[in-house]
Amino acid sequence: MTAMWFLGIDIGTTHIKVMGIAEDGALLPAQKCRTPVTQANGLTFHDARAVWQAVRDLVSHYARHEAKPCGGLAAIAIGTFGQEEAVAVDRAGEMIYPSLAWWENYPDSALSAADRAWLDTPEHYAVSGIRLRPNQSPERLAWLRRNEPALFNRIDKWADFGSYVAWRLTGEWRVSASQITHSQCFDLHTLRPHRPTLERLALRPEWFAPIAGTGDACGAIRPASLPEVELHPGAGVFVGGHDQIMAAYAVQSTQPTDVFDSIGTSEYLMVLTDRYQPTPTAWQLGIDIERTWRNGEYVMGCATPSGKMMQTLAELFYRGDFAPLFQDLAQPCAPGALQVTLGEEEHQGLFSLQNLHAGVTPQQVLYGVLDAIADRTRHLLGHMCELGAIRLQDAVLMGSLFQRPEMVAHRQARWQMPLYVSELAEPVATGAAMIAREAWLAHGEAAV
Repeated sequence: MTAMWFLGIDIGTTHIKVMGIAEDGALLPAQKCRTPVTQANGLTFHDARAVWQAVRDLVSHYARHEAKPCGGLAAIAIGTFGQEEAVAVDRAGEMIYPSLAWWENYPDSALSAADRAWLDTPEHYAVSGIRLRPNQSPERLAWLRRNEPALFNRIDKWADFGSYVAWRLTGEWRVSASQITHSQCFDLHTLRPHRPTLERLALRPEWFAPIAGTGDACGAIRPASLPEVELHPGAGVFVGGHDQIMAAYAVQSTQPTDVFDSIGTSEYLMVLTDRYQPTPTAWQLGIDIERTWRNGEYVMGCATPSGKMMQTLAELFYRGDFAPLFQDLAQPCAPGALQVTLGEEEHQGLFSLQNLHAGVTPQQVLYGVLDAIADRTRHLLGHMCELGAIRLQDAVLMGSLFQRPEMVAHRQARWQMPLYVSELAEPVATGAAMIAREAWLAHGEAAV
């Protein structure tokens, strides 16, 4: 029998990462490259063509080196940042306009005030599970229509980067169920286009690829797409999804839980539940609701820019060096009168300080901000578990900052509950590779 291996791809904000799994389930070393970006008019963009070329080069290099002893590549699955980053392509699949990076916003809104208000109502949230943000599809499509009408009229597909790369590999369009509802144009419960939204915004349902569940077949890999890679007979692409979903999938395979806390640039709380609860409370708290890898299951997610706050503290008080910051965090700190208020919206600022008396130390500010972050996230997590009918008894921590024992000890002290740190170095790529392997072993060549 011909040997084979399976590949997970993680298209992330700063890096594209790949992780292979051998036929026997052994993890291969991960590799990564920088995610290419372009600059224009003071804004950062992702050019889909450059991203595809970087993915192609990285996969080819990986197949020739790390995966060389493992035979032919049998299956791929892809995890990416959210559908907030979508790319407009024409009928031939060529990029029409690059994707504005998810953390960027255009300086003025192209949506009318009435449309913005309607898209951010509790009633619309009950349909899409997502509140309106300026980096989502309604705003970005409206901007393209207003500022580049000739290009807008050429749109044939509006696709997230996972869908785009899968199309480059197979020639087939599919979109993950965990990504599509980020567009605010689909009903999260039924996964059908929401006609009132599409009609109000004058958007076409056919611009969005057919929806598929995690692990569903996308199509066979075209040899010309990866000419330097040995392919196993019938090699195919299987649907992955939103990067946070891929990470939770990987972590839950070794550390069963319904509660996750993943921290990078942003800290993202996740609670898995079979209850769909887009209540006014969830709307008020800004909780995102999306599909998971299992039919009938949802994940509630909520973001706090914790990583940005820590970077700001390092720059303000530690000359950008995290080593002395963590040294201060490892030492006890006497409570003071300092009060910290976290910004409800990022445009209001990350945090503000009150009662900042003479003699206050960097350590006191550090503890004040991290205490405020921990208390807010614990408060949010309690509400999320209550909405999902999940008993909050433990959580799994993911991400680079939670690899620091000082961060874990501080969070443990504030939350007063068992916390377990995931040992996976690359959970998104690992989760995608696991999905590729399990889908292939379950369905094989017949699926594609």
